[in-house]
Amino acid sequence: MSKSIIQTEKECYICRRWYAVKTTRGLEEHHVLNGPLRSFSERHGLKVWLCHQHHNEPGMSPHYNVTCAQTLKAVAQAKYEEKNGPGAHAAWMAAVGKDYINA
Repeated sequence: MSKSIIQTEKECYICRRWYAVKTTRGLEEHHVLNGPLRSFSERHGLKVWLCHQHHNEPGMSPHYNVTCAQTLKAVAQAKYEEKNGPGAHAAWMAAVGKDYINA
């Protein structure tokens, strides 16, 4: 299991980013790119910790809220490109096929 390149603290990413609350209990790992791209997420650390409410319940959850999912994907893309330097955007596009930053 690879380490997240998106966050360093084991806390709910959404609670911290949107509500300035540090939630550390009941966390679940969320692969930002799912389905056939889940292994790409795992390999490159494109995952975040989410509390159960923000992972699998209606509302502000990437599994139910398209805006939330798109935002996390844009953050993941930016971190991936930052970490991998020149040529990273082309590698992202070859693997993922969608630019979430400039969508």
